[in-house]
Order: sequence, then structure tokens, then C-alpha cells
Amino acid sequence: MKANNWETIGGQKNWGSFDFVITDPTRSNSGQGTLSLWAMSKLNANNIDYNNPAISSLFSTVKKSVYQPPRSTDILLQEFITRGSNDADVATVYESIALYRWQQSGKNKGQPYQIYYLNPTVETVATAAIVRQNVDSGTANAAQKFVDFLIQPEQQKIFVQYGFRPTNNKINLQSVPNSPWNQNIPGAQINPSVKTLPAANQKEIREIKRLWQRVN
Repeated sequence: MKANNWETIGGQKNWGSFDFVITDPTRSNSGQGTLSLWAMSKLNANNIDYNNPAISSLFSTVKKSVYQPPRSTDILLQEFITRGSNDADVATVYESIALYRWQQSGKNKGQPYQIYYLNPTVETVATAAIVRQNVDSGTANAAQKFVDFLIQPEQQKIFVQYGFRPTNNKINLQSVPNSPWNQNIPGAQINPSVKTLPAANQKEIREIKRLWQRVN
């Protein structure tokens, strides 16, 4: 990012500028997760002091390199695919979106992207809760039935087709029809050998947003 082009760091001149893409950290969890992991790597520590000058410098470098970050991860990846080589080189996105959009990248540019797993990485787990306060029992029971419906094997298999990992560990990712895990996507792994860290908490997210808005 500091060099700004591939030739300076050993690439070919016709590769042009080095273009990295993340989502807007003030609006998107994946952008926040990217900066959180990057900060931990920079300081080689899990507990980050976002007032540390090294982190301010890091955020400044990234911010200068990222032009108009999209507000959502799916929009980011669609733009990444459309722009293609020499306009978009590396992007950090959720695994599910990278897997789901992969076929599209091949159709649009003829040369689909390669998937890499960050190590360590962050796992985002979709959750559901039944609200009890000011909700009658009939509504709460209906909500519970809906949640029960979503976690049944047949519905979970549909999630798999869109690149999501199921809540039911007994479901074989490769046996599901149209599963991205049985399409030979470069880099896709059923059990990636990476360390998984908890997502940033609300305090950390506030610090990430504050610093991103402050740095130039």
C-alpha cells in the first residue's frame, strides 16, 4: 500500500497500482473485523490500544489506499468482480459471500478470484432470540416455530448453497446439492487450519470507528 504499485514490490509493470478493498468500517462489520485483525497483527497482541501511534499509522495507510469503501460486503465483492484486474487486487470479505459470488467472477472476467483464509480469523455467528417483553405467548410461540424451522436440515442445506456453514454439524458440506464446497473453488476449505478469534466487542468497534474517522 505504501509503495502504491506492483512494480515497486517486485510485480510486473503492467499490473499497475496495488488496489486493496474493504467495506466502510463505520458501517460494516467486515471492515471492522479486518481492521481489528490487522491491528492485532501489527502489535502482535490480542488486546489493542487504539491510541498507539503504530495503529494510527496503520489506519491512515489503509484509509489512503481504500477509495470510497462500500457500505456492505456483498456490494464490495460485486464491485470487486466488475472492476477486475488492475483495478481491484485484494479484498477482505465473508467466506459465505466469497463462495457464493465465485462463479460470477469467472463469468464476468474469465479469470475467477482465489480465496485465502486469514490466520487468525474471526467467525461471525448468526443468532436468533425470542423476545418476551411486551410480547404475547402466541407471538412468541410463532417465533419459536420459525426458528425451529430454520435450523432443520433441509433449510440448513439451503444456507449451505449460499456459502453459509450450517448450525447442524452433521450436515456434510460436500454432499449438499449445489454446495460451493463441491465446485473446486480455488482456496475453499471445509476445515481451514486457522485460529478463530471472537469478533470485536462494542467498545473495540467504537474505537475502530473513532480512529478511522479521525485519521487522514
